Amino acid sequence: MKPEELRWKGDPYWIDVRRAGDFLGLADKTVLHAGPPIEYDRMCLGHQRSMVNACFFEGWAKTEEEAVRMLKSGEVKVEAAYDYDTNGSGYGIITKSVPLLIVEDRETGGVAGLFPAEGKFGGGFCGWGVYSEEIAANLKWIGDELLPPLVAVLKEVGGFPMKELFHEALRMGDELHSSQKAIDALFTRAIIPYVLKCENKDDLLEYFATTNRFTHNFGQAASRALLLGLEKQGVKGLMTAAGGNGVDYGIKVDGKWHVAPSPMIIGPYLTPGAKKENQLPWIGDSSVVECRGWGGTIRPINPEFGVEGEGLVINGGMMDVNGGWMGAGSTRMPLSVNEIL
Repeated sequence: MKPEELRWKGDPYWIDVRRAGDFLGLADKTVLHAGPPIEYDRMCLGHQRSMVNACFFEGWAKTEEEAVRMLKSGEVKVEAAYDYDTNGSGYGIITKSVPLLIVEDRETGGVAGLFPAEGKFGGGFCGWGVYSEEIAANLKWIGDELLPPLVAVLKEVGGFPMKELFHEALRMGDELHSSQKAIDALFTRAIIPYVLKCENKDDLLEYFATTNRFTHNFGQAASRALLLGLEKQGVKGLMTAAGGNGVDYGIKVDGKWHVAPSPMIIGPYLTPGAKKENQLPWIGDSSVVECRGWGGTIRPINPEFGVEGEGLVINGGMMDVNGGWMGAGSTRMPLSVNEIL
């Protein structure tokens, strides 16, 4: 399938919020991470720090030394999020207690989950592996108290449909990876009638109104659900995963990982004055949206983003692996990944 086919495909509904241990069948003392599988000792420093923080979050360890010992010995296992029905946005830290937004694609039957945006903490624990007692309490509050009343209301009407919201956002100029202004506004307007039926409506309204790019997490879950559904239908040659861990970058085709060194990001999203030698190679699984024809695959055909020169060459020159010319001049998948297929 080509990008233009996958781009408009799918019928995603937000149907639930569940803990990762329950939805994914995630075992105790297991931490999921972004990118292809990697051992703790090979992880970049940021990922290693996140693994330690995951041990704190779950109460498996009280000191850094204890956590490192458990990780090095294998007592705490580390696995790729993409090897489950989820993906690891950012650093992609998922443990059994992490709440997941559950999205069902009613066109293909696929179901996937991804952690929510963490309100005032942004990527917070799950997205960037940052830990404090306040961050941990906030994430648990989102999953245990904030969202469940709204989900109960949505279940009464069969779930919250998102297809038309995503399609309208695309027509309004969003590419649904780095730009979500339209989809944030459309989603918030559509969810308000259900929010107003909840006793905690003030907290919900504040969350949706003040959490920038909260729909990015819904978009990734919708993309993952679509791709998993197509895979379960027997579609071959389908790239269902694309992401990096700061060391390796991998894509998954027909259930098999293909891995190459993780690339440096090229483009306008770097901190002014940042030096290449201080930059972490690509980390995160949010490229799942490119796998289904959103994000970077749209930039060259949207004049709003001003992609030109090398960006067009990169995009046009990438091999078409199942439905995504990966890259857009701002971020790109390494050519070496395609070359090994």
